[in-house]
Amino acid sequence: MRTWLGRRRAWIAAAGAAIVVALALGALASWHFASFVVVPDHSPWSEGVDIEGLSPGRIELKRAEGTERPGYYGLVWQGGHAIVGPILGDDTDTVTRRLTGVRGYLEPGTQAGLDSNVYAGDPREARGLPYRSIAVPDPLRAMPAWQIPGAGHTWAIVVHGINDDREVGLRVAPALHQAGMPQLLTSYRDDLGAPSSPDGHHHMGETEWRDLAAAIRYAIHHGADRVVLVGYSMGGALIAQLMERSPLSNRVAALVLDAPALNWKAILEFNAERMGLPGSLALPVEWAIDTRIDPDWNSLNALAHPEDFHLPILLFHGEEDKVVPIATSEAFAEELPDWVTFYPVPKAGHTQSWNVAPKLYEQRLELFLKEGFSGPRRSQAR
Repeated sequence: MRTWLGRRRAWIAAAGAAIVVALALGALASWHFASFVVVPDHSPWSEGVDIEGLSPGRIELKRAEGTERPGYYGLVWQGGHAIVGPILGDDTDTVTRRLTGVRGYLEPGTQAGLDSNVYAGDPREARGLPYRSIAVPDPLRAMPAWQIPGAGHTWAIVVHGINDDREVGLRVAPALHQAGMPQLLTSYRDDLGAPSSPDGHHHMGETEWRDLAAAIRYAIHHGADRVVLVGYSMGGALIAQLMERSPLSNRVAALVLDAPALNWKAILEFNAERMGLPGSLALPVEWAIDTRIDPDWNSLNALAHPEDFHLPILLFHGEEDKVVPIATSEAFAEELPDWVTFYPVPKAGHTQSWNVAPKLYEQRLELFLKEGFSGPRRSQAR
């Protein structure tokens, strides 16, 4: 009896130790994954590609999900940049694509990555647009921005995603310029060259929206009657927070959203499941985020306050997005059918709706801007 009891106690102790270790490992993993959301990281993270061959105007890339995707992408490497264009041919192992705008030395085997932003540099260098660099007055200190002139009194303010930069707006800058809209391509706290958050953390839009409010105030002070907010990924979260929290929301005429982060809990669950883990694993990650920044999860779900979005909204979302689930945009469009014009985009990854079909994207944007921003939009796209 004593031997059995001793073994049982030993088994219980071992099991308890295993549980403690598992919980500790789980806590460490949760803390690690939470860091992707709350810790600023500006290290290069473009999708790596293998360069197999080069010839004038052509590049041969190893076949992969990213290299097979249609459209236009930046190619970045140490000290260089180019634009990878449409597919010209392929075989079992490689994809041949158009190559233009090569800056720097490039050869087969160069370590390079594909960049959804496509263009590098300032608006004049990258897109031939006049601009000036400005400093937007902000409660934290001045935020750097690019101002592109236009004749109209409705300004476009472009807000990039987490750990990204102002270059995200260079894709649509010519279309907005053609529409006569002055533009601000903005920065916010924790960007490179911008002030840091007091605690050094991203807050998923809950504090960063104040920097967007500062950009709106700048636009109004410099002649804007109203603004159109253009948001990518977490830029959509900043916009959603501003619409909920700021009296400046009454100066917002319309929204253009591309793969917006409209529901952070859904995003965490989606990414857990995509890694082959149960969606419930998102709960300890939420705990780790709670511990560090104490967010209001209800506020960070745009569907919890749909009344703040009674204005024209143009919404794009790639059907192959592996960062922000397209289901969140679908639910948003269904909740606000009189206000949202929604375009799910086949073959597009995260914030790549422009990349896979630039002309179509710009046509839809141009139509949206021409239709004006008064009253509900009854005609919806699905």
